[in-house]
Amino acid sequence: MTQETIGKEENWKLINSVQIPPLRNFREFFYDRSRFEIPPFRDLAKWNNRMLSNLLYYQTNYFAFMLLIILICASVQLRDVFIGLVAIISVATVLVFSLSSNPTFVQARHDYTFITLGAILLSFYFFVYAIVPVVTVLFTFSLPLLLVLVHASTRLRSLKVKINHQLERAGLKHTAMACLLERSGIELKI
Repeated sequence: MTQETIGKEENWKLINSVQIPPLRNFREFFYDRSRFEIPPFRDLAKWNNRMLSNLLYYQTNYFAFMLLIILICASVQLRDVFIGLVAIISVATVLVFSLSSNPTFVQARHDYTFITLGAILLSFYFFVYAIVPVVTVLFTFSLPLLLVLVHASTRLRSLKVKINHQLERAGLKHTAMACLLERSGIELKI
């Protein structure tokens, strides 16, 4: 990467001033094997800092990589992924309806007790019946996440990565990964 391309690096803008950084080139992202090392398991602060820095710097690559892996897995097992998603969504919908304190839902549960019980039993039966597709869906979404976390843990930080992390921490940049990490309860601010 030349000095000219470093200076011209611009983020894509989304709603609420959330930015998406550009894709990093493949050589920088993956090819240079000297930039990979086993994470420092005994120094959790250093490991955490390495992971956060890499997640913030390579976030567009990570999102694209996750999307690619999910699409490949879903296309290979399309039927199972569809059935698994239907089973998960049906159980989630029934649970939200059953546990909600919304007065409309409470009244509907009270008026239609047997229908509510039947919906709960039917959705859980379908969930258990479709347990293999449900596991396929869980694997489809957890495999790319695991690969991203392994890459972020083993990739050594460069100077650009460290500078990018400090800009995120200072609040000068507000990216999609920073929003996602903050929503997960991970503090990025100084």
